[in-house]
Amino acid sequence: MQREVDWIAEALERDPTKTQTGLAEALGIDKSGVSRMLKGRRRLKFDEAKRAADYLGVSPAVLERAGFAEPEETYQAEPQAERLTNLYASAAGARGEWFLDLRRPIERRPQAPCFLGADLAFGFYAPDDAMAPRFHRGELVWVNPGRPAAAGQDALLIAKDGPPAETPAYLCVLESMTSYVYRISQYGVGGVREFSAARWRAAHVYGRV
Repeated sequence: MQREVDWIAEALERDPTKTQTGLAEALGIDKSGVSRMLKGRRRLKFDEAKRAADYLGVSPAVLERAGFAEPEETYQAEPQAERLTNLYASAAGARGEWFLDLRRPIERRPQAPCFLGADLAFGFYAPDDAMAPRFHRGELVWVNPGRPAAAGQDALLIAKDGPPAETPAYLCVLESMTSYVYRISQYGVGGVREFSAARWRAAHVYGRV
């Protein structure tokens, strides 16, 4: 008999870049909660299913087959308010380093369709051309800290213990990663640099939306 969480287990097995730890961060729960859920000891809530699908890259059709499709009449009777995404201030530092002020948003924008379930997503304006021509100075950059970046893709390296007023960050290409180190490059800054995974985390960067 198919369980309501089998699609999650199958997606984790299918994609080695997706982990229970990453799923726990996307759902806002601890890893033990994910483990209990996969063993059938914890129910998966509707909003959690949508966030899990966003993290795992699962289509709405899979959610519907698993029993998480919201009835059509619910949308008609209870239209949801427009969801907004926070934009934060940013400033350029030395050699491609940027600083984000995550204390309070400077602006709020309507949530793009690709952010479905990505409650942690936020944006900021690129303060310099460290990643030009991929991202130019003044261009909006959208990030989802709840979705780990994958090697070979754009990423935002964020200091784990940075002060909220000046959180260090690097918009970069994540060349490779291990449990201990991230290796990154930037178009406007030469060479490949290494950062400790104990002190930094690599967040997913969306393409232009």
